[in-house]
Amino acid sequence: MIQKLKSIFSSRAAWFYVTIWVLSLVYLVIRGDGVTGSVAFAAGIFLFCGLTVALTRDVPDDDTEEKPAPGIRDWVQLLIVLFVVALTGYGGYVFNMWHGISAPIPLWTPVIDWFGELGGRYLGDVVDHSPGLAAANLARYVLIPLVFLLIAGARFSELGFRRGYGVWRVLALWVFIPLLFFIYGVVSGSSTVPTLLRMFVGNLLRNGFSEEFLFRGALQTRLRLFMNTDWAVVIQALLFGIWHLGVNTEMMGRDILAGLALGIASHSIFGLAMGIIFQRTRNLVAPSIVHVANNMFSS
Repeated sequence: MIQKLKSIFSSRAAWFYVTIWVLSLVYLVIRGDGVTGSVAFAAGIFLFCGLTVALTRDVPDDDTEEKPAPGIRDWVQLLIVLFVVALTGYGGYVFNMWHGISAPIPLWTPVIDWFGELGGRYLGDVVDHSPGLAAANLARYVLIPLVFLLIAGARFSELGFRRGYGVWRVLALWVFIPLLFFIYGVVSGSSTVPTLLRMFVGNLLRNGFSEEFLFRGALQTRLRLFMNTDWAVVIQALLFGIWHLGVNTEMMGRDILAGLALGIASHSIFGLAMGIIFQRTRNLVAPSIVHVANNMFSS
């Protein structure tokens, strides 16, 4: 554990992230926005990340192995993921900033709309709300990029669909507190098991598993083809924060710089934690369920 802490403090990627995060907080302070919640959230995240490292064993990492320089297939795979991230981020920005205004994209929009119609038709009794969105997000964040990545030469097991390490220990750590609240809700009568199950499935499809595949299973693993683990985790986390620019900008009174700062101060911290969980467990089960539990707990 001490050796792991030493490696973190000597990591340029870690210091780069901390610098960007602190600058974002400073901007929010100057702007007059409270940052207590962001700081408390970050402190909790770092504590749980440290415990995650302590609970999981070090899996042999590619950083210590000789690997060939990235080839054409690697570049194609990375560009596919970055294209989907940019496309879906743009869609989210338009959706949150200009309600009711559509920005159709040739080929892409009709396919996503078709999946949305399927979801509206068949998932109404399965998810808590927005069945069309659940199916559409599963398509745009998972199914479409997965198909193109496999065509481009990626292996299924490389994208988070492989044997995990310490998955249940990590889940017990991260989900314990939300689970207590869910149980209390059922016992007190404020919620029911079927309601919670529908919330779980809805969140899993809309963002839990879907976003985890796109950013951790696809993006983080493709970045690892070009850089070490520290930088891959940090960059995907920052992109995860930027990707939420639309909702954060709207929340900050349509101030795009404040929205960017909020995304880095909050969403990127969460993305960093999910990236660490994914790196330590090596599959998508733990980050997906933790993501869902966090969303359910927050709501």
